[in-house]
Amino acid sequence: MLPLRRASALFLSFLLCFVALPVSGAPPQPIGILTLASQAYLNESDAFPGLSVYEGEQLLTAAGGRIALRSGKASLALAERTEAALVRISDGMHADLDAGTLRFSCDESQIVEVQAAGAMIRPQRGKPADAGVSILGPKILQIDARRGNLEFSYGQTFRDLPEGQTYRIDLDAPDRSESEAGTGAQPGGLARQVTYYILAAGAGGATGWLTYQAVHSGNTPISPAKP
Repeated sequence: MLPLRRASALFLSFLLCFVALPVSGAPPQPIGILTLASQAYLNESDAFPGLSVYEGEQLLTAAGGRIALRSGKASLALAERTEAALVRISDGMHADLDAGTLRFSCDESQIVEVQAAGAMIRPQRGKPADAGVSILGPKILQIDARRGNLEFSYGQTFRDLPEGQTYRIDLDAPDRSESEAGTGAQPGGLARQVTYYILAAGAGGATGWLTYQAVHSGNTPISPAKP
């Protein structure tokens, strides 16, 4: 009888180990929860408040639509005609903005970074931020640094965007000095640059078309526009 019991116990232990193998991994956790959804979609299904959003899922809004998401102490909102996908990162979340306008806010404990038209926009680490990013054209961005300084990078270009400014950024603009020289220039071989325009400055909304050209060398912060 004892050998039979021992054999049964060994068989049961083996069976339990075998069954436990497929479920050993923890289930995926959502990146965030939708807090607002109107004329909006998660992948190809209608979106509604309370719906969980997982890594890699696509958020879309139609004309007149809006969608908002909460993730810990960070939030994300999409305006109409906007497409974005979310990815989890170690200290927050990453949004790939394909079209439209996205606004995010976060405290000092989390990061929300946005990739748009090949450029990366993120708050300074350890600082709260409230900002918006819009794709105006294939290589034109508008960035509203409402609260907190932002870090902007594109290729080998890195810049600080001081808070309280709204910027229009032209990516891959040809270097006029090179193009106007003419001699020996080959199509597609012109030097490229990133050009910044400050559209509005400060709480008073002072306007001005002050141009700052950021070539690939150097890393000087952009000066704020004067009222």
